[in-house]
Amino acid sequence: MRFSHISLLISVMALLGSALLGISLSAQAESITTTQFGLFQGDLTPTPEPTPIRCRGTQVSRLLPDDVARISSDLVALKREPRRTATNLDLMRTGDEIIILEGPLCAENLAWYKVLWLKKNLEGWAAEGDAREYWMEALVLDETAQEGPIQCSGTQVSRLKPGNIARISSDLTAIKRSPRRTATNLDLMRTGDEVVILEGPLCADNLAWYRLLWTRKNLEGWAAEGDAREYWIEPMAEGSAEEPKDVNCRGTQPSRLKPNDQARVISDLTAIKRSPSRRSTNLDLMRTGDELVILEGPFCADNLAWYKVLWLKKNLEGWAAEGDAREYWLEPRR
Repeated sequence: MRFSHISLLISVMALLGSALLGISLSAQAESITTTQFGLFQGDLTPTPEPTPIRCRGTQVSRLLPDDVARISSDLVALKREPRRTATNLDLMRTGDEIIILEGPLCAENLAWYKVLWLKKNLEGWAAEGDAREYWMEALVLDETAQEGPIQCSGTQVSRLKPGNIARISSDLTAIKRSPRRTATNLDLMRTGDEVVILEGPLCADNLAWYRLLWTRKNLEGWAAEGDAREYWIEPMAEGSAEEPKDVNCRGTQPSRLKPNDQARVISDLTAIKRSPSRRSTNLDLMRTGDELVILEGPFCADNLAWYKVLWLKKNLEGWAAEGDAREYWLEPRR
């Protein structure tokens, strides 16, 4: 009798285990089906994988979320979903500017990105290219001043250009991850905070956007210059960035230069840059012995003391760092 009870108990446990296993497998299958269906219904938010990313049938992806990009092939489709047969929302032209919102998402041998098409303020999905060519490319804004005043729709005339040192003139001005109103706020800047203009302007959402370096927190991002009624960022008067007397920027030795000084380069291959930032474009490299005229400065940024200089050898203006905590790269000419 005891043996039969034990046998019955084992049978019941086996049946229960089988039922539980069936439920688990059914749930997994349902989860997989939902995931595969949801892929093209917007249920999933694509998360960028570590670069480099290469979807099957494409070249290596060159774009990341928050990049500003340009259409490089005519009639690129902006689609409702990331698949070839999805409805076309519109067709984008060569030169149209976009902001990358999400991606890449690999599907149907293409790398798809969710983008904001600035020309029509329209969001949708577009493929980066195929195995032969790219249809979208990262945009490097022209850092040279454009001829004539620039005025984005809905704003006043822009007064800033790359290389400017500027001041926040409206409290709690947002520094954002990308140049659009709905982009994530990286932080809020206060009236009087100093910034270095790196790129711009880029017209989007009826605002003029600039990529800038917020020197107080050494943070790069995008900020709007203002709206139709007021400016939130304004250029600083020449020479007002720092008083030249007894300046010692963090991470450097005491500054020995001041505006109107003649100076010389004492460290080979010292960079002359477009703006006072380590990440700014190099205009050229100067050699030991090259002579300079100090135009503005010092300006403290990136743990360096920056000066706007005139490089006499090439009659070229730009920004150069005086040195670091160990050595000087520029010195006053005796």
